[in-house]
Amino acid sequence: MTRFLALALLLTACGGAAVTVPPTWERPGLGGAVRPEMGSPQPGEAAPDLVLPDLEGRSVSLASMRGSWVVVHFTATWCPFCDSEVEHLGALADAVSPEGVKTVLVDVEDDAHVWHDYAQKHVAPSVVALHDATGAATARFAPPRAQPSFDDRAQAVLDATLIVDPAGVIRLFLLPDSAHFDPTFGAVRAELGRFVPPLVVAVGAAPCTVVAGRHAELAVRLEVAPGYHVMSDRPSAPTYVATRVVVEGSPGLGVGDALFPAPGSFVFADRAITTFSGAVDVRIPVDVAGDAAPGPRPLRGSVRYQACTATRCLFPSTRTFDVEVMVVSSAP
Repeated sequence: MTRFLALALLLTACGGAAVTVPPTWERPGLGGAVRPEMGSPQPGEAAPDLVLPDLEGRSVSLASMRGSWVVVHFTATWCPFCDSEVEHLGALADAVSPEGVKTVLVDVEDDAHVWHDYAQKHVAPSVVALHDATGAATARFAPPRAQPSFDDRAQAVLDATLIVDPAGVIRLFLLPDSAHFDPTFGAVRAELGRFVPPLVVAVGAAPCTVVAGRHAELAVRLEVAPGYHVMSDRPSAPTYVATRVVVEGSPGLGVGDALFPAPGSFVFADRAITTFSGAVDVRIPVDVAGDAAPGPRPLRGSVRYQACTATRCLFPSTRTFDVEVMVVSSAP
């Protein structure tokens, strides 16, 4: 059974007793969840793609966010319910973005200037704000029998919220429901807490300024959660997953291999394993060509690691991060 929204799932418990799991819409705060009889798209199915402009006019697609959990919310500037949610959506985005969750807000059928002015004043920078001028992209998210009285299918999902997993599959789909309206997204936060694994390694990189023709080092910090450790960059056995930090270069800017601090030692059974824990400061050598043009250079980096506790190891994980190198022609 692939769908998360089932009428009732019977699980066999110890001793042969059957336990009835209530459908999603009977759980606290989720009364507005879509139901199978409403039609597709449903949880357990692939989310329709959308390709829409952001506030800078750049084209952004939902498909480009594969690999991350995504919260998608639909809004309109004239909608009082929607307006009461926008600030809370920003707070949600601020809270979950450190865990790699992206938050997308899609405006439906507003005038472009009206939406742009509204978003500049009310939408948090942590939210990816998109504009669906015709409602055509939004209409693909409307289950055909959810609100059959609506001729405009785009309006059927106005004020709706979805959680989409890293594979692009819908995990939660809430439609407008005044009886269960919660502008703080409390139920959505709770579901994210169930779906998204805890953030074990936080990654941060400090921007730096480099004079053309000179050498510098980027500072990347890994913050390993208490109780966890990650394997070192030179693990004790070939089967262990080495911690790797890689930053991609750009024209005129060369990036060297990461320089790690000395590892610690974690004793497991009769073996000592080289690991990192706590704050791990990694240095990335950067060399700038003498003829490199002045200006900012956005770089993309990645961290590969496997986190473990004293009793279990998580699956290996890869995190990405962005960092900026400012190239100047002479020292300030």
